[in-house]
Amino acid sequence: MGKGSNLRTLGDFNQAVVLDAIRRSPHGRSRVELGELTGLTQQTMSNIARKLLQAELVLETGKVAQARGKPRTLLEVNPDGHYAIGVHVDPANLNFVLVDLAGHVRADRRLPTPSNHTPAGIVNLIKVTCDALITEAGIDQGRLLGLGVAAPGPIDIESGVLLDPPQLPSWHNVGLRSELREATGLHVLLDKDATAAATGELWASSERRRDFLFFYLGSGVAAGVVIGGEVIRGVSNNVGEVGEIIVDAEAEDLDYGRRGSLNTSCAPQGLVRQAVRHGLLDPPATETDYADLQQRFTRLCRLADEGNAEATAMLEASARRLGAGIALMINMLDLDLAVIGGPIWSLVRDRFLEVVPEGMKGWLVRPDAGVRVEGSIVGDRVAAHGAAALVLDHFLSAHPSVLLME
Repeated sequence: MGKGSNLRTLGDFNQAVVLDAIRRSPHGRSRVELGELTGLTQQTMSNIARKLLQAELVLETGKVAQARGKPRTLLEVNPDGHYAIGVHVDPANLNFVLVDLAGHVRADRRLPTPSNHTPAGIVNLIKVTCDALITEAGIDQGRLLGLGVAAPGPIDIESGVLLDPPQLPSWHNVGLRSELREATGLHVLLDKDATAAATGELWASSERRRDFLFFYLGSGVAAGVVIGGEVIRGVSNNVGEVGEIIVDAEAEDLDYGRRGSLNTSCAPQGLVRQAVRHGLLDPPATETDYADLQQRFTRLCRLADEGNAEATAMLEASARRLGAGIALMINMLDLDLAVIGGPIWSLVRDRFLEVVPEGMKGWLVRPDAGVRVEGSIVGDRVAAHGAAALVLDHFLSAHPSVLLME
């Protein structure tokens, strides 16, 4: 929990600290509780509460009895105080969410990424879908703060440009942020998908989830890092490119990527290639059609769920290798919580939560440290949720953001 300041010059910062404290309490908090949490005087706290009420960011929702004195009035976040749209540009699917200030989804969409997609075509599709979400939700557009975009890296945060993402081969130095700003008329923030996903998980988490590794499973694999309630981005804001880490030098050579790497072991492309080799799946027409690859990966997971021994063995080997990779990152970062999520997470969740801890054994420097492995509390669309959270975070949180907005 951030601490406030009683200096008058920090009024906006204090409001953000208090709003964050209210937002993280599912049942609301009284002014007295908020003063104790933030270190602000009761006079300062009362002034901030009045301003937040006037701005319709919070509501007075009830009273709580106490041993002595009058019952305390509770403050809760006003879901209709503000909204944000998040879009995840994934090679397989485009995921959209329109969320309110409480993090509730008011409208959403999932569209297959067109196989012949071009940047201009995707920009137009995002614009049309954003318009449809706003109409469906029936929100006050004056309270829509902007559009957050999560996309595969690497990216140039300062210029808002995608720099030759490997999974989007036709996207060379695409100025996605400015193009979407021009097309939609909305303020736009751009971030890496794994970093946005970590932001979404942090935004939705309770106070106990303030330090964690977020491992992202989608068309590719990557990681996000949260320490002290802050999302770590690195010098170039491209932290988390972990796919080339070797976790099993004896893994089957798939003539694809680095043998035994996280990319070949845990991403759908490598697992589908392995399943095709073993006769479990028909070969895809092309390995660059990520929507088709995801469908084939879904079939592999269903085979395992139906009891196919070979499919089960492949997925369990993948989970053990993921466990090794997570352990290596936990060792480096000295964390005790790993959270796994992303677009393919629901397909493997139960199996991976059971097997990943087994794969970590023998890799952890401190095996007695009580490292926990948990699934995302947000769901498969965590990157889209995170993209929306980037916008809410930019305007409403108490810490500065490195992200630039068009």
